[in-house]
Amino acid sequence: MQKTMDMTTGSPFKKILIFSLPIAFGLMFQNLYTLGDSLIVSLSRGQNAVTGLNLTESLSFLILGFGSGIAAGFGILLSQYVGAKNADKMRQSFATSIMLTIAVSVVMTVLTVLLAPTLLRILNTNELYFDHALAYITTIFAGFGGIMFYNLSAQILRALGDSTTPLIILVISAILNLLLDSLLFITDWGIAWAGWATVISQAISALIGFIIIFKKHPALRLKKTDFRFSLSFAWRHLATGLPMGFQFTITAIGCMIQQRAFNSLPDSGYAMAQSTACKIDNVFSSLLMGAANTMAIYVGQNFGANNLQRVKDGIKAALLVGVIYSLLAFGLILPLCVPFGKILLKGSEDKIYGWIFQYILTQSSFYYFVYVLMMFRQSLQSLGYSALTVFGGVTELLFRLFAAMVLATNFGFTGACFSNPCAWIGGAVFFTVAYLVIIKKLEKKSQTGNIFEQ
Repeated sequence: MQKTMDMTTGSPFKKILIFSLPIAFGLMFQNLYTLGDSLIVSLSRGQNAVTGLNLTESLSFLILGFGSGIAAGFGILLSQYVGAKNADKMRQSFATSIMLTIAVSVVMTVLTVLLAPTLLRILNTNELYFDHALAYITTIFAGFGGIMFYNLSAQILRALGDSTTPLIILVISAILNLLLDSLLFITDWGIAWAGWATVISQAISALIGFIIIFKKHPALRLKKTDFRFSLSFAWRHLATGLPMGFQFTITAIGCMIQQRAFNSLPDSGYAMAQSTACKIDNVFSSLLMGAANTMAIYVGQNFGANNLQRVKDGIKAALLVGVIYSLLAFGLILPLCVPFGKILLKGSEDKIYGWIFQYILTQSSFYYFVYVLMMFRQSLQSLGYSALTVFGGVTELLFRLFAAMVLATNFGFTGACFSNPCAWIGGAVFFTVAYLVIIKKLEKKSQTGNIFEQ
C-alpha cells in the first residue's frame, strides 16, 4: 500500500501531479468498466435494454452524486485535521462521518426507490426504454448505502494522503462487477442484475476499504468515546458535506434538463447517440475530475496547517496540471469515441455514430473549462466555503438551462450538444472570481491570526 503523502511539504506541482495520477486514472477505469456493464447488457439483452441503462445516467448522477458530495465533504474536513495533526479530531471526525452516512443512507434509499418511476417520467423517457431504465435505477437506489460507504472509505484514505489504495480497491471492485455482470450470459435474469452487480461489488469494496483504514492507519482506530454524538461537530460536517451534495444535485438537475432536451428531439436515435456518447465522455473527462479532486486534499491539508502561501502556489501549479490532463483526454477520446460507439451499439445506422462523434467533439473541445471549474470548486470547499458550491451549481444550471431550452429548440441536436460547455464556462468564471475574492480575504485574516480554526 502507498505510504501517506504529506501535501504540506515539497514541490506543489510534483505533489499534485503524483497524487492525482491514481485518482484520475482510477476514475477513468471506473467509468471504463461501466462501459463494460453497457457492453454486457447490450450483447445479452439488446439495444433497447442498454439504452434504458444509459438513459439513467443523469438520474443516477442526481442521487449518487448527492451522496458522493457529502462523502467528499466529510473527507475534506478530515484532511484539515490531518494537516493540523490533531489525532483526537481525526478520530472524532471519522466516527461522526460514519454515523451521518448511516442516517443519510436510510433516508435517501427510501425516498429514491419510491420516486424512481416519477423521476423517469419527468425525464420524458421513451416507452421503448422505460421498463429497462426503471428496473436498473431502482436497484441502484436500493443499494445507495453500500455505494455511499464505498465513497466514504475512498475519501477517508485520500484525506490521509493515500491515493493509491483506493485505486487498488477500485480495480478489485471493477473485476468483481464485470464477473457478476457476466452471469447475464448464462441466466435469464433481467437488467436489474446489472444494478445488483454494481451494488454488491461496491459494498464489498467498502468493507475492504474500512478494513484497510483500521489496520493500516492507527490514528483512525476508533474508541467508544469517539462515537459520542456532538450536534455542533455533526453540523460542522453537514455544513461542509451537504452544500457539496446539493451542488452535485443542482448540476444533475441541469443534466436531467439536458437529457430531456435530447429525449424530446424528433428522432429517437438522438437520445440513443447522446446517452451512449455520455458513457464514453465520462471515461475520459473523469481524468479531469480526478486531477481536480486532488486539490480538495492538497488545499485541505495546507489550510489545516495554516499555510496560505502554499495554497496559492498549489493553485498555480494545478492550473498547469490541468493543461496536461485536458490535452491528454482530448487526444485520447477523439480517435476512440466512434470505435467505442460501434462496440456499444453494434449494427446501428451510420448517422448514430456521426452524432456520437459530434457530441464528443463538442464536449472535449471545452475540457479545460470543466477542469478549472472543478479545481477551484474543490479548493474553495477545502478553504471552508462549501456554501459557494451551491451558488456555483446554480450558475451552471442557468447556463445549461439556456442551452437546453434555447439552443436545442432553435438548433436541434447541435444546439443541445453545447449545453455542457455553456455550463462549464459559466461555472469556471464564477469560481475563478470567487477564488480571487476569497484569497484576498484570507490574506488579510492571516496577518492577524490563523486562517484555520479547529
